[in-house]
Amino acid sequence: MQKVRLASLLLVFVVVLTSALEIGHGLPEVDPLDYSEGDIITAGSSTVFPLSERMAEVWTDAGGVAPSIASIGSGAGFERFCVEGETDISNASRAIKDSEVESCNAIGRDPIEFRVGTDALAVTVSSANDFVSDVTLDELAMIFSAADTWSDVRAEWPDEAIQRFIPGTDSGTFDYFVEEVFDEDEEPILSANPQLSEDDNVLVQGITGSPYAIGFFGYAYYVENADVLNILNIEGIEPNARTTDDGSYPLARPLYIYSDAGIMAEKPQVNAFINFYLTHVNDEVVDVGYFPASEYAFSGAIDAWRAANGMEALHSMSMMDDIVLPEVDPLDYSEGDIITAGSSTVFPLSERMAELWTDEGGVAPSIASIGSGAGFERFCVEGETDISNASRAIKDSERESCNAIGREAIEFRVGTDALAVTVSSANDFVSDVTLEELAMIFSAADTWSDVRAEWPDEAIQRFIPGTDSGTFDYFVEEVFDEDEEPILSANPQLSEDDNVLVQGITGSPYAIGFFGYAYYVENADVLNILNIEGIEPNAQTTDDGSYPLARPLYIYSDAGIMAEKSQVAAFISFYLSKVNDEVIDVGYFPASPSALNAAKQAFLDATTGM
Repeated sequence: MQKVRLASLLLVFVVVLTSALEIGHGLPEVDPLDYSEGDIITAGSSTVFPLSERMAEVWTDAGGVAPSIASIGSGAGFERFCVEGETDISNASRAIKDSEVESCNAIGRDPIEFRVGTDALAVTVSSANDFVSDVTLDELAMIFSAADTWSDVRAEWPDEAIQRFIPGTDSGTFDYFVEEVFDEDEEPILSANPQLSEDDNVLVQGITGSPYAIGFFGYAYYVENADVLNILNIEGIEPNARTTDDGSYPLARPLYIYSDAGIMAEKPQVNAFINFYLTHVNDEVVDVGYFPASEYAFSGAIDAWRAANGMEALHSMSMMDDIVLPEVDPLDYSEGDIITAGSSTVFPLSERMAELWTDEGGVAPSIASIGSGAGFERFCVEGETDISNASRAIKDSERESCNAIGREAIEFRVGTDALAVTVSSANDFVSDVTLEELAMIFSAADTWSDVRAEWPDEAIQRFIPGTDSGTFDYFVEEVFDEDEEPILSANPQLSEDDNVLVQGITGSPYAIGFFGYAYYVENADVLNILNIEGIEPNAQTTDDGSYPLARPLYIYSDAGIMAEKSQVAAFISFYLSKVNDEVIDVGYFPASPSALNAAKQAFLDATTGM
């Protein structure tokens, strides 16, 4: 049933996308027959390989010269492209690193990034495995490192040795898994003596060979072998079109091809093939087993090609048609109450939407900034609120609590936050940190020089959100693999009030803290925001998932509440209809068009017949 549902979701997603985006997307039409000579040399990610292979087949069938495509891993692909200069196109399942860009520049190449799709990394077991269907990230780390048997992870699982099958260390898939599950430390997973292979088909064979085996690879390889494999949910979240697009599935990642304007000018067949690839990829990507790139990221790839060919950008405006909700007049809802509580991160956005609503005559909503966890407690356990603000998706346990009091939590995506790691504007020594350095700064390091020798020998002063905050949960999940003990042991200053954190950080050049991006924007004159892993938080990097600390923002309600309290339903409709006019000014980023449309559709589904 799960496999049928996944396939259905993929089909729905691609139908919506292809109907919303005009075929060609503004690229000049090319005829492959005009490019039947020369060569096109491609190498890199084993994950992107099936997609590039499909696009090469379509191109060749139309008369184009057959591209050469080697599946050697993202790192090795960049080596051949940026160091050896042997390839025209580099396939990658991760963004190019600064060091690789420098290597490219050293040989006269300036890599151009083209986003071609989205992969949900699939963690799979044999279809003969009847005991595991869902794991947490913490359990995943145990399974692929310290645990000897399945029963070491959960007592009810079999006392049988875990057999691990994983991609080779030069694979972008390996890099991504280690980054997300082991905070970039590959020692634990390699110490568990897994079976490694750069050939994902070998991994599939190993996993299907035993009910006690487990492995991971790109989603396409699961789709290709869905009859003999079971895919696992992670943190209760199923990998599908919606969860990869909105970033809630923990192991989703962008897929890229890279080239260079000089290569494209020198070899017209390469230029034409990239054009053809971008023009037709959305016709093929779902069938191969991946998901389309978001509209924002994909239109950026189109404009990158146009720029490389001396053409103007076309896609500054969204090309996706919005679902339009029935218009409401707040004056018709000037009585009753609207009770909201939850995330301090969502608070400024909900506060802005409430101000607009009230200015037009609606009853003033009550909004409490108490943290995502406490908000769900009030919504799902105490049943006191009508709307719950959250900077993380609702947990299964919280949903069960809602169900226990007769509520069915409905999720509405309202924006995207880039968690901001900031220092005082008086700090003149740090502008960019790695995730590993971030973990040191907020745990074991006593002084800045403990992290980098060239930084001052001054004590680190830490200011962080309270433990009931979704911001705290998110940071701990991403930086400390859900283990809050290291950060709390460092005796930071905690507060649920982000303004208190800002005051603390600005009080010393040796202070550091984190909170939602909106609070940085509000205080940008006295704060410096840090790049993470060389990636600046902005609209593009939060939308395409390359900024490591980007997260979706939600409000939740219930159909019963909206039926009983018409003012609540009207306010949510108003919120979803107007939010993109306000979200950037508040300091966040819009949700992707598909995610916002899904929220609007969820509202329509919940309120039909009211």
